[in-house]
Amino acid sequence: MSNLLADITPWISDYGLYIVFIGMITEGTTIIILSGVLCYLGLLPLYQTILVAILGAIVGDHMWYFIGRYYASSILKKFPSIQKRVDKILPLIDKKGKLFAFGSRFIYSGAIIFPLSLGIDNFSYKKFTLFDAIGVSLWSVVGISIGYILGNSAESIIGGIKKVEELIFLILFIIFIVYLYRNFYKKRGF
Repeated sequence: MSNLLADITPWISDYGLYIVFIGMITEGTTIIILSGVLCYLGLLPLYQTILVAILGAIVGDHMWYFIGRYYASSILKKFPSIQKRVDKILPLIDKKGKLFAFGSRFIYSGAIIFPLSLGIDNFSYKKFTLFDAIGVSLWSVVGISIGYILGNSAESIIGGIKKVEELIFLILFIIFIVYLYRNFYKKRGF
């Protein structure tokens, strides 16, 4: 295990920020938390990682906004499940458009659905950019901080594990929590 870590450490140090940027263009929740863990371990520089995460998330959100604005009909025909989600959001944009732009990264699957819906609705690009930038900045700092804290906690937990059974139980418990979290949001149509 230590050989594997020694082999990938230089690779992460050299290309980690590129991976963070590309990961943020998509949903990014896993990448943002993992980035925080890597910052804790000293493999990524904290402040640069936060800036790269913000830029990648803004690029991704704007990409989905413009896809919604110019290419929505052809995209939604191919993905009826996304169409259902968009149909739920469109009537709410007049009242909650700024909130959708701000909070898209804080909601499971919101990083795609909200910007796409705002683009379809021709929501003001200036308002979208402002509220998205504020929300993404907060989300990046919070997400990387959570990862940083988890890195510290994982190190202390894993360092104290003496038996293989305890490690297996911990992994199964984490998988169970992730499963419950995903089902909670799926039942709500997001």
